[in-house]
Amino acid sequence: MKYVYFGFGGFIGFICGVAINLIFYLLDQSGVKFAAYLIKTFGFFGEYILKLIDALPILGAVLGFILIKYLFGREFDEDREG
Repeated sequence: MKYVYFGFGGFIGFICGVAINLIFYLLDQSGVKFAAYLIKTFGFFGEYILKLIDALPILGAVLGFILIKYLFGREFDEDREG
């Protein structure tokens, strides 16, 4: 059952990451050149931030796993003991 919890947490984290990534994409498509501003203002660090924005779905899935482990860790430990 814990794999269902982890799968659900990863799925929700992935969907949230995709939604936030889509917001940045739509912002860039609407004429606000967010990516160019980051690169022009911060240089290499701006490019790093853009790569992190592109990786938001994967980061969201990982954070979903961590959140489920944090929230239901005690129940998972009780399953192993019992």
